[in-house]
Amino acid sequence: MAASKPPSDQPARKVSGSNGSASAGSVRKRSAPKRSAANRKPGHDAIAKRAHEIYEAEGGGDPDYHWLQAERELADKK
Repeated sequence: MAASKPPSDQPARKVSGSNGSASAGSVRKRSAPKRSAANRKPGHDAIAKRAHEIYEAEGGGDPDYHWLQAERELADKK
């Protein structure tokens, strides 16, 4: 009968295949592409807040115009 080895304090290592890749059951995860600040659009809440500020400053007016103006202003800031 063969003598058993005492347990090691170090965790087991992953064994690579002959081509250096990880085991067949592993899957590599890709991270989402990072957007630069120039590619990001302002969020709905930020636009709504700014459009409301414009509305209050003008004492009324066209909500669609305020929304579009708010979008332009916030997009220019970034």
